[in-house]
Amino acid sequence: MSSTAPSSKAPPSRAKGLVLFAAKALVAALLIGWLVRSGNLDAGALRILIDRPSLLAMDLGLFAVGAVVATLRFRVLLGLADVTVPVFTVLRLQMTAFFFNVVIPGNVGGDVVKALYVARDAPKEKRTTILLVAFVERLLGLTALVLMGTLVTVVRPGIWSDPLLRPLASVVAALGAATLIGGAIALVIVQRAGDRLDAYTSGPSKLSKLLNQLVASMRLLSAGPRRLVIALGLSMAFHGLGMAFFTVLTQALLQRDVPYSSVATVFPLGLLTLVLPISPSGLGVGHVAFKRLFEAIGLAGGATVFNVYLLGQIVPCLLGVFPFLSLRRRGELPSADASPTAEPPPARSSRAG
Repeated sequence: MSSTAPSSKAPPSRAKGLVLFAAKALVAALLIGWLVRSGNLDAGALRILIDRPSLLAMDLGLFAVGAVVATLRFRVLLGLADVTVPVFTVLRLQMTAFFFNVVIPGNVGGDVVKALYVARDAPKEKRTTILLVAFVERLLGLTALVLMGTLVTVVRPGIWSDPLLRPLASVVAALGAATLIGGAIALVIVQRAGDRLDAYTSGPSKLSKLLNQLVASMRLLSAGPRRLVIALGLSMAFHGLGMAFFTVLTQALLQRDVPYSSVATVFPLGLLTLVLPISPSGLGVGHVAFKRLFEAIGLAGGATVFNVYLLGQIVPCLLGVFPFLSLRRRGELPSADASPTAEPPPARSSRAG
């Protein structure tokens, strides 16, 4: 009887995952359908990437830079576990992660798969830390997004004199200040009382597991401040480039001059909505968010600009099928069920780093 118990539990879990994904897909379809019918989303605007090859080249260039940045960042963070992996191997894993994040629905994301690959060949005592790195990497990506938007907002005084930009700039600046101050306080607390926090956050609930991962992540980061700064700097540089390309797209699609600083006030807030587990890859939710944010600064077409940007970055992720098939053919890719000793970090379907 013990041999049949695992299989009896698996189908309901898979069915629940498929139902949840179908519900998210329905939300995305309804939101996008509403935007198209109301004239707030021009799906045909995607042709601008074909009509203007320079934009397509910039889009692919941004994707390539993102892959390199993610590769270097993951390799830097693996140093927290005293693990070294060849750059080309990490690049193949990163492209495979992009592919998983986009085309394979479920609870196990590409970041978990690449961490599982590295953890499989590492000593057992390092496997939990390696899996935790995947969670730390995503946390740093979000932090860098907020800090980059805050930096641009602070250094451009003209933003504060614009009555349309001032409210959003205040929100971005507040988020940045909370991230810096809160992060610093958290690092100090976990350094002094990490063991007690581990005990307080241990438990079977999903909230307890999430809090425990956050505590473990902060403890890991506090042990390697130099690697934290390098990884954060890489992420901020990439988000700065992302804002620049988003500005160029906005100017091309709206056919008007839109300052980089204006885009920097809405870009972080818009991308942060992709974290919400409401739709696959933030489809629909991000479109509505950028529509509203653009309107808040006196612009129309936010959903259309975001649509071109998002799909322009998602479609190249399909190239990850080649390293994925290569790893699978050689038997080098671990299965999603091969998680060693640790609870995988929460997956994210968005590619943005």
